[in-house]
Amino acid sequence: MVNLVVVSHSAKLAEGVAELAGQMMQGGCRLVTAAGVDDEAHPIGTDAVKIMMAIEEVFDPSGVVVLMDLGSALLSAETALELLDPDMARQVRLCAAPLVEGTLAAAVAASNGAGLDQVITDAMEALAAKRAQLGETAPAEKEAPPSGTAPAEGMAVTPPGDGARRAVWRIENPHGLHARPAARLVSVLSPFAARLTLEKAGRFADATRINQVASLQVRQGDEIVLYAEGEQAEAALAAFLHEARTGFGETIPTQEGDMLQGTTVAETPVTAPAWRLTVSPIKQVQQSPAMTGDTVEQEQRRFAEAIDQAQRQLEQLAAAISLRLGPRFAGIFEAQAMLLADEGLRAAVAEKIPRFGSASAAWEQETAVMAADYASLQDEYLRVRELDVRDMRAAVLALIDKTPPPLPPPSEEYILIADEIFPSRLASLDRVKVAGIALAGGHPLSHTAILARAMGIPILVGITGLMDRVHDGQTVTLDSARGILRIS
Repeated sequence: MVNLVVVSHSAKLAEGVAELAGQMMQGGCRLVTAAGVDDEAHPIGTDAVKIMMAIEEVFDPSGVVVLMDLGSALLSAETALELLDPDMARQVRLCAAPLVEGTLAAAVAASNGAGLDQVITDAMEALAAKRAQLGETAPAEKEAPPSGTAPAEGMAVTPPGDGARRAVWRIENPHGLHARPAARLVSVLSPFAARLTLEKAGRFADATRINQVASLQVRQGDEIVLYAEGEQAEAALAAFLHEARTGFGETIPTQEGDMLQGTTVAETPVTAPAWRLTVSPIKQVQQSPAMTGDTVEQEQRRFAEAIDQAQRQLEQLAAAISLRLGPRFAGIFEAQAMLLADEGLRAAVAEKIPRFGSASAAWEQETAVMAADYASLQDEYLRVRELDVRDMRAAVLALIDKTPPPLPPPSEEYILIADEIFPSRLASLDRVKVAGIALAGGHPLSHTAILARAMGIPILVGITGLMDRVHDGQTVTLDSARGILRIS
């Protein structure tokens, strides 16, 4: 017998609909609700896992019909189908009928032994009697889109097929899947001969592409599903679960034990001459006149050589940082190297070279879009990762244009003064000579700030008027404990 699941943002609403339907079923089909969320302060909402469990509870080989109220209820129900066993999901139908009338009609049809298609038809026609009573006619059906129509804009990845195997995990990492754990995930999954799709709340991403994984904005507490299809699907899922249980390379805080109180020892202010580091501004990229075939090939070759070299340099830097500070901090540069290895990114830049006239211009345009995408993210921790994109952007540009980085004073200790400094530039400096860092911009959550703290370098960010007031060679004192830069 076909059974029913009622999905609503409101538990009270769903219970009322179920109560009405119960009067129609008279011991016939089974009906359960999956409504509201388990949050006493904010109970209105829908939960894909709750819907999945409800479907499993009433599943029958004859089928299950899911009726929803509106908005995210549909998204949650679609997500629930993806979480189900594929064989079970084939026998589940989401019904667009109005919640109250559709549920009552479906309950009657199902309780009378109707098949899945008939239950859906009766539910969809449930408004016919009301329309007739009010003297209304049914609106004309919209013309269906032709077969083969492209998916809606924003659907970057095709959802997994019915035969996909899956693994589910709720993220425990305090900052979610930000750059380092995302890079670890991509690194672990890339070698497998399988199509791997990561899903969060109905949105899909290629699990072997770090930009796509980052675009999901996976936060602590989010549930993600990895779907695997292909020869090594099971091995990939096992590797995924192993990484998930170990925090994707991060240490997950455990429950706090006994606490002991101590006295903080404040960092001593440091005094040294200032060294001003300037960063080239972003150029305004414009389209250029048509290029000859030979010139295009030459620029594409310059770009390929530069991006390969930048990738190798970042991999070498990651290895060096791993030895100095540990794998956690090496992940900053492993993530950047992985971005540079992205074949999709490389192909996009190569295609733009004829339009923009040079490898440099095409690279700047493509990475400017990428950085803007990161900067527009809602999550603050992920948003500041746009600095990492601009870091790798600058590294490749320097290699294309053969521009050496500015050098600090050769012998004396200094306090670095800048609008900002990229993580890779900081990691390449002689730690012994860097007494401190003062930035006009920057962010406490940036990888630059995280790396500076790990290296034991005092750092201040967000200093208004810094670049106007401090000059090369001027003696300054940086007091990171008080957040002050004193100019002598």
